[in-house]
Amino acid sequence: MTLAEFRRIYPLATFTISSGKNFAYRYCNNPEAKATLVLLTGGIGLSDLFYRHFARFSRDFSVLTFDYQLSFSNNGEFADAVAELLHHLKEKVWLVGQSLGGVVAQVIAQRHPDVVDGLVLSNTCSLSGSMSETGYQDLMGIIESQRKFKKWLSVMPFSIIKRMMKWIVMKKNTQSFTPQEKVAIEELCDAMLELLTKPYEAHMIDFLLDAEHYLNLTQEDFAPWEERVMLVLSEDDTTFTPTCKKDLIDLMPKPTVVTNLTGGHLALMVRLDEYAELVTKFIMTRI
Repeated sequence: MTLAEFRRIYPLATFTISSGKNFAYRYCNNPEAKATLVLLTGGIGLSDLFYRHFARFSRDFSVLTFDYQLSFSNNGEFADAVAELLHHLKEKVWLVGQSLGGVVAQVIAQRHPDVVDGLVLSNTCSLSGSMSETGYQDLMGIIESQRKFKKWLSVMPFSIIKRMMKWIVMKKNTQSFTPQEKVAIEELCDAMLELLTKPYEAHMIDFLLDAEHYLNLTQEDFAPWEERVMLVLSEDDTTFTPTCKKDLIDLMPKPTVVTNLTGGHLALMVRLDEYAELVTKFIMTRI
């Protein structure tokens, strides 16, 4: 399936939340499914990045995706809007989050546990209020790098910024990929960067920086999902440090931890079939 075909088969829908703001989303309501997945993309913020995952998971599940939309300025407001949408759709869901999406999933689950059946978090970090000092410093380092990036964004032509972003993806994250895998990732990267605008990239940086205001989560917050959390923490992912990953493991109640999905930070993109099988098996044994 191409991206254009995906958009035709699963067109954008819009729901107006109680504040009067519109919430755009794509939704596959699989009548045979016994569970619904919400796919939460990483820091680029464009849910179309997961269009192949959406198509793959729709064989077994109902599936919902959406961007981190400009009209929602922080994680809390966005989480509340997601919960309203889920109530409207009469859905209780598994939150499947990658990188920043894993952070957003934690905020949604903490604020609205009634709409969450479980979590699958991949190559992400913890929002624990009791994380280790080393983990905290590592996370603050990532946040500070984004503050610096925002300054570059304000002064550099966006065309140069997008070339830098592609270079980082292709040089840092694809060293172990086959030539065919590199081509697939490059094509997907080009498609997403074509969609990305400067205002939206600034919004996504602010969205990531806002996560600093939610570093107060506890093990009790996630107690409802004991043995219903899977953490995919690739050993070769260097975006988040081992300490950040350990803090996430310590926050979750008896999680299933997978470390051997290779491909660095992009593991679930380039190893789609393997990742989808892991997630599907995990959820199917719990419904």
